[in-house]
Amino acid sequence: MQPEKRPGGQKRSFIEDVRRGQIVAATIATIAEIGYAKSSFVQIAQRADISPGLITYHFAKREALMKQVMLTVHDSMDRALTAHTENADGYVSALRSLVEGFVLYCGEHPAELIAIGQIAAAARDAEAARTWADEQNARTLTELEDMFREGQRAGELREFAPRVMAVSVLAAMEAAPAELMTRPDTDVAAYARELADLFELAVRRA
Repeated sequence: MQPEKRPGGQKRSFIEDVRRGQIVAATIATIAEIGYAKSSFVQIAQRADISPGLITYHFAKREALMKQVMLTVHDSMDRALTAHTENADGYVSALRSLVEGFVLYCGEHPAELIAIGQIAAAARDAEAARTWADEQNARTLTELEDMFREGQRAGELREFAPRVMAVSVLAAMEAAPAELMTRPDTDVAAYARELADLFELAVRRA
């Protein structure tokens, strides 16, 4: 989510938020097309049809812009997954919805996934973004563990190690973007169902 205030605490204007969103969108498209290393402020400004100076007005450092890209994409993903899981009627249903929703999001937003993947793997200028991504992954693991424990206490899920299952689910989800990108002819909906079936069979009580 984009910060609502400037570093000094003053609230951003609507125009500033729109401009920042335009810069973030141009950054995503630029990284997806030419790669993280070549995505300079000049390249991003050309795609956004603005001056490089306007980017530095909103993002003083490249690192700040890259972190905002991560925040924006993850916020978009969170909203999509929330919409996909809000009607789940149990723990198994919630897990299915989460896995399917994530794979479908990946299929619909390839540029975003390429961008955050390259930022997370960057060797420099992205420390804040990588740190934030690591914190997000840790929170996701904790949330999955908690969900599995609650499902076991409720008697809906079989007995297994929640941490092991959480790590396995997250790893399988994180592998999906690369699979869809390297095999663009993949039936995304079928892939999502198959992966959800796999983990449903792994967690549900017989």
